[in-house]
Amino acid sequence: MNNAFEGMAALVDDFDRRLKRIEDDVAHILELLQHNRVNPPEADALRLNKKLAYTLREATETTGLSRAKIYRLFKEGQLRRSKAGGRTLILAAELERYLREVT
Repeated sequence: MNNAFEGMAALVDDFDRRLKRIEDDVAHILELLQHNRVNPPEADALRLNKKLAYTLREATETTGLSRAKIYRLFKEGQLRRSKAGGRTLILAAELERYLREVT
């Protein structure tokens, strides 16, 4: 019974962490909309390019992060990955969100 409770508590903690990220992103978007502007240097720094998703190799080349670091970020829940077929992809929006948080 304790294991089930601990498992549920971990799921709730993960959900809370993800919800906080969404709330932060929405607050940032609202702030930009209220000011009706985007700081051009900031926008250029965050805009990686027009790709929708990156393979692990592309993400390491684009960001300079090592493959091991990216896997660690997945494990820690700081970066989310998507699967397409057998390939691991990182959505461009997710990569930009992470880079915004650490810069």
